[in-house]
Amino acid sequence: MGERSENPNWNPRMRDQGNPNARRDTRQASGESNIVPTQGKSVPSPKFFGARYRLGAPIRPISIVFDNGFLDKFPPREPTLGDYAKLALWQTKLAAAESLRPDLKEGCEGYRHFLEGGGMPYVFSYENYVFNDQSGQTTLANAMLDIQDGAEIVWEADRSLTSFSITGGPISCGGNDLFPYPATENWQKAIGGHIIWLSGSVTVTHKGGQDWLKLDMVLHAEDRYNFNPGQHDIATGVPDSDNGIFEITGLGKQFTQTSELKRTIEWQHGTLATQGTTSTSIPRW
Repeated sequence: MGERSENPNWNPRMRDQGNPNARRDTRQASGESNIVPTQGKSVPSPKFFGARYRLGAPIRPISIVFDNGFLDKFPPREPTLGDYAKLALWQTKLAAAESLRPDLKEGCEGYRHFLEGGGMPYVFSYENYVFNDQSGQTTLANAMLDIQDGAEIVWEADRSLTSFSITGGPISCGGNDLFPYPATENWQKAIGGHIIWLSGSVTVTHKGGQDWLKLDMVLHAEDRYNFNPGQHDIATGVPDSDNGIFEITGLGKQFTQTSELKRTIEWQHGTLATQGTTSTSIPRW
């Protein structure tokens, strides 16, 4: 597969392991700066691998529920002078990372929003994640295969459909090789383990005696940025409790961050299992 930096319409036919072409009932799950802290791996576990799709407009899966980090275990309290001193130390570390570690751009932006954003929602760029992190590229490739498979299943149930919309369930990213944890320190710190869900509009045409499907796909990503008892930073080993205290005292506020990524895919029906011709483009809609 060509690098996306060389070819933005890169072939999505890749999986790290497992059978990429089996139907969902046979596809197997594969298992389970040194300054800015890393986000945790704890994300809601799906009841099944990949997603299931149904006819309809995009609907956020109601099963997506995030934890509240240290606030799930400890009651809020007022900050002490010692807590303010710790905050000043971490603010100094953040300023140093912003100046000396441009490779941690998204990680620093997320941490600054934790300290200064007041818990307001935040939008990050999944395009940047895909472009700069191998795990992002793997996640996108397998997400595309997953929703293509879902589109075929829905259409095969009613071949009179020529234009329809589908929406899918949640997929946990961070616990297996098909939807892996971010590979780079920057994205480990920025999003860590997270959830995606997919939706799209499908058009079916008949060309050259074959059925072709065109899918305008949207990948919806969600993450709760916070810190969790018992976890620690991957790069430094610093315990999450160093920042969890800011959640407890209100000096830092957890927040929900989201992103959307769009692709247009066209392929011949029934060729997902045979490496059939697929074209992929980044739409301008």
